[in-house]
Amino acid sequence: MKRWDPDREPAMSEHEKVFAYVVRAGDGAPELLVLESLDEPGFETPKGGVEEGESLAEAVHRELFEEAGIAGVRIARELGVADWERERQHFFLAEAPPSLPDRFGHTVTGEGVDAGFHYRFSWLPVDDRLHDSLVQGCDRFVDELLAAMRHRETSG
Repeated sequence: MKRWDPDREPAMSEHEKVFAYVVRAGDGAPELLVLESLDEPGFETPKGGVEEGESLAEAVHRELFEEAGIAGVRIARELGVADWERERQHFFLAEAPPSLPDRFGHTVTGEGVDAGFHYRFSWLPVDDRLHDSLVQGCDRFVDELLAAMRHRETSG
């Protein structure tokens, strides 16, 4: 498996993908929405391809609705962009609507490769342990997420 190398030359991207770091205010500390990976031990964040004619923000909202059944997320900002193999990956920080439960399941809608899969969602504390908890790829901008949460705490 190829590992992401931040120092290598960017790839010619064949398609774009969005990753959503959806956070909520937990009991005293922010938490990140994750789903149990079906491919390897660990957790993933909601993600998916950008459809033709769709903006990145529209893709984030659509993927969250298809994969998790969530609407009403507020996108705070883009945390970073990475080129991996033939894919350009955009990572976004988003704020969860207040009504999401601690644990929930959802069957994926839409026409993607994961349509019909049943995902189980939960929350993890936003801290350094995310580097080890998230599967390779989903962890690419954890440091930027941590910095954004620290900035939020000091300014807010």
